[in-house]
Amino acid sequence: MAPANNSSPTKAAFAGAFLPEADLIDPALDRIRAEIDRLGLEANAFDLDTLGYTVLTPEKMNAGDLALRLREALLDFAKSSTGRRPDIDGNGPAAESSWTAVGQGQFLHHVMYKNPVFEEALMNPRTLALITYLLGENCVLSSMNAMLKSAGGDHLELHTDQVGTPAPFPAYAQVANATWALTDYTLETGPITFVPGSHRWCRHPTRREAVDQSLAQPVIAPAGSLIVWHGNTWHGAHARQAPGLWVNLMIYFCRWYILPQVLYHQTVPKALLERNPERFGVLMGRRNPYAGQDLDGATPSMSLGQLGPFA
Repeated sequence: MAPANNSSPTKAAFAGAFLPEADLIDPALDRIRAEIDRLGLEANAFDLDTLGYTVLTPEKMNAGDLALRLREALLDFAKSSTGRRPDIDGNGPAAESSWTAVGQGQFLHHVMYKNPVFEEALMNPRTLALITYLLGENCVLSSMNAMLKSAGGDHLELHTDQVGTPAPFPAYAQVANATWALTDYTLETGPITFVPGSHRWCRHPTRREAVDQSLAQPVIAPAGSLIVWHGNTWHGAHARQAPGLWVNLMIYFCRWYILPQVLYHQTVPKALLERNPERFGVLMGRRNPYAGQDLDGATPSMSLGQLGPFA
């Protein structure tokens, strides 16, 4: 029998893939810790571990006028699809129920390519540091959408972002959300709510739990805040009681081996890849080993997922 060819491409691609995890070193953890420390996000990482969510104030985000530019870009996009620019104060026709779904508002799909400011939001260092802490360095963008929420009587039921996943969930996050509050979150404007520590339960709420708003705590935060949460965390939202519109930008991420909601690696324009750092291409899924002809750059080892939750 001929000796095994240890230099074959197949052998190299799977090198280390099936070694026990304890035998592997995960340098990604050290890099992520260093970035958390550099940006002063230790308390936020602790919140993610203990509460399952965290809030970064505008001062903590230190992002200049990015939130204002995001809001203006979303209002411009909404106008392009309805013919009228929304009035976030509720003093004009854009706040009428004929324009919005009662109690919900206008959902803006697939905003990623609509304005370069959304690339800036995706690449924000504090956003990426916390999302990387939850999902690893090779995580990808699953979708980027926005909501313009109007007044109404309906609460958003408690749920997790592990949509379609049967319990029990893994204890580590497989998906995570980073949402920009682009108008003030107050009790009257219908803020997001969380059940602290629910990410550790690794299951969906029951039907009775999903409608029990007493379980959750509202997030009160000024415009320009960023809210980040673990995909297992139970969350919902109170109904908006105030006139006008509540505006947010929802950036949803997943681990590299999860099917994203939008296949960005097949659609991302070359110009966006060229004007952004290398990490942007990773977030677009361009280093996924299953991307085939869409693969961009060095091929990751198939042992990628065996290196631990921070890879």
